[in-house]
Amino acid sequence: MTEDRIERGREAFARRAWSEAFDLLSEADRVAPLDVDDLELAGFAAQYSGHDDAATELAGRIHRSAVRDGDYARAARTAFWIGMSLLQRGEMTQGGGWLGRSAHLLSEHDLDTVTWGYLAIPDGIRLVEADARAALQAFERASVYADRFGDADLGAMARLGRGRALVGLGEVAKGVALLDDAMVAVTSGELSPLATGIVYCGAIEAFNDLFDLRRAQDWTHALDD
Repeated sequence: MTEDRIERGREAFARRAWSEAFDLLSEADRVAPLDVDDLELAGFAAQYSGHDDAATELAGRIHRSAVRDGDYARAARTAFWIGMSLLQRGEMTQGGGWLGRSAHLLSEHDLDTVTWGYLAIPDGIRLVEADARAALQAFERASVYADRFGDADLGAMARLGRGRALVGLGEVAKGVALLDDAMVAVTSGELSPLATGIVYCGAIEAFNDLFDLRRAQDWTHALDD
């Protein structure tokens, strides 16, 4: 019965039926703890279906399991996403702590992974209004890692950040072109659901700040389709 729930949960996740996947995998986990790969599916399904506290709890279990297993790359990646999730919910101190843990694991174990590029994203976000040029440099670092590791999610997030920074520097046409490029990745289905939400929300906020409501509406309609 447990294996059946797990398999059905995986299938629901593949169909992007997030609530169904979360329910099935959670039921299975209550009977016998899921392995780390299925825990990761359950965690993402929780986040995509609005169960923020459950998503954070599951991600914490993944992180601890990865540390115990010596999989420090996964532990650092998970710590990054916990930190970003907490920052988006306004929990700045805890979020910053998890981002710091991610960077510490990468440094301590001398890991050359794409997570270094992801860690440049919150640096850029923090700087974008106060120092757009420094923010642009942070997002350009993220772009280098995205290109090097072929990471579409990071690439789109970096283009979003670079676009917003360029708008802040007065280079509006160049900035909007990058925002449009990031939204193409969203609407063409190139990104994970998590990155899709981050890029979509950030781009629409930027278009609203520019009073470009037509562009915001056009991209919203395209995403709905």
